[in-house]
Amino acid sequence: MGFAQFIARRIVRGSDTGSSAFSRPIVLIAVLGIVVGMAVMIITVGITQGFQREVRAKVTGAGAHLQITAIGQTDPKETIRIPIDQSFYPSLDTVPGVAHIQVYATRPGIIETENDIEGVVLKGIGADYDTDFLRKHLEAGDLPAIGDTARPIDLLLSSYHADRLHIGVDDTITTYLVRGRDEIRPRKFRVCGMYKTGLEQIDHNLVYVDIDHLQRFAQWGLKAEISVGEVEDGRYVELQGFAFGGDHNYTFEWLGTDLEGPGPHRVQLWDWHNPNWRPTDFGRDPKDSTFTLVVHDAQHHPDTAWVRIIPDRVLPITHSLGTDQVVQRIRVERGGSGGSYNKYCAGFEVTLDRFDALMAMDDLVYKKFLPIGLRSLSVRDRFPEIFAWLELLDKNVAMIIVLMILVAIINMTSALLIIILERTNMIGTLKALGATSWSIQKIFLLDAVYILGTGILLGDLLGIGLAFLQQHFGIVKLPVETYYVDVVAIDISIPSIALLNIGTMVVCGLALLLPSLLVTRIAPAKAIRFA
Repeated sequence: MGFAQFIARRIVRGSDTGSSAFSRPIVLIAVLGIVVGMAVMIITVGITQGFQREVRAKVTGAGAHLQITAIGQTDPKETIRIPIDQSFYPSLDTVPGVAHIQVYATRPGIIETENDIEGVVLKGIGADYDTDFLRKHLEAGDLPAIGDTARPIDLLLSSYHADRLHIGVDDTITTYLVRGRDEIRPRKFRVCGMYKTGLEQIDHNLVYVDIDHLQRFAQWGLKAEISVGEVEDGRYVELQGFAFGGDHNYTFEWLGTDLEGPGPHRVQLWDWHNPNWRPTDFGRDPKDSTFTLVVHDAQHHPDTAWVRIIPDRVLPITHSLGTDQVVQRIRVERGGSGGSYNKYCAGFEVTLDRFDALMAMDDLVYKKFLPIGLRSLSVRDRFPEIFAWLELLDKNVAMIIVLMILVAIINMTSALLIIILERTNMIGTLKALGATSWSIQKIFLLDAVYILGTGILLGDLLGIGLAFLQQHFGIVKLPVETYYVDVVAIDISIPSIALLNIGTMVVCGLALLLPSLLVTRIAPAKAIRFA
């Protein structure tokens, strides 16, 4: 053990002859100040990190880290259609750093009750939607059934809207969907459940439905139909093709015929007036006739419709070749692919493994995976005010840390000066015996380090202990309407605590070099004379 360490340890333990009852309370106060300061810094950093984590989790849980939309998308409430068939979907989730990708759609709407109306944004979710976030914040009922024909009109409502409109689970409500500026259509929905995140931007806006409702209402895909007229003259039928939705740039194709365009087309089905016709051509009975229509638009997602024309009322007719059957009434069967609405969505939501990789992954996805016409939008770009507020909290933390370190420096400076002044005689004696000023300085600096280390260690125990209690028992509650969380969230980060400890020790240690210079001002002769 060195000379400086030996004397410093005796001073700290109070076993040196120069110790006094005066310095002990000062040292104790300094230690308590450091303990409180370290605990405050640990709790402050933990609360800030925990709060930021919870708010970020809620924002990204409702809208993912990245959203892939059309470049022409300007209104986040009323989205532009995008073909679901993309080169990156669903394989993007195999890219390192990407956790999940899912389709979505949004559409503005109005919920109407007997006494009130409320504007909302309907968010359509598909079978690939990650429901963990909604399940975590579900307060009543259940999530909407996706693609379940037994529950086709489920709607998940926020508790905020339910309270304002006095709506309960299993209530049937009328929701008006808005398309463009002048088209509003009512839809009936059953409230299957209620959720509450505490985040105003989500709870005050979003309701969740099956994406199929929005795909059909927006008419993103094509729907082909065939109109069949009454039978004429026992052998003619009028056919006309119709197309709905898509981009309205339609192409009509009648498979197996020479028909062109939508029509109307007057089609001859049974040709018993033809002198070259023989009863054996139809087996004496008029047969069923099937027509198939395929409609394309510029996006090349076609839809198919077919009709089967079945003779329903047949009367005999006698002509020169004998007696045959004449169709006077028909029956029509219909079918088709049901529309190409499910081939389109408003965009894709991409969830990442780590939030701190957001900007790098945004650039990677946009530059490497997205085709021309699509763009990626990060959650920071969609909610700039929230993230600006969260970043402002970091400045508050930095200010608190600076203040706590200043308090620690003041406490340690006061304690060190008192210890030095109290041992003036010892300093003079050591100088008279040949000790250098720096070796004596080291004695008191080591004393300060011992005191500082003790305070930091006890502050760590106090801060981590309080954080652990709050983290596991949620002792301190918060009004969720104001703070977005209902309990103080704390994130205990070992690297952050280690950085606080090292930073406090280094800054305070360097700051104590200045008061330790008082040792060089003490003359040995005067110190010994007035001992």
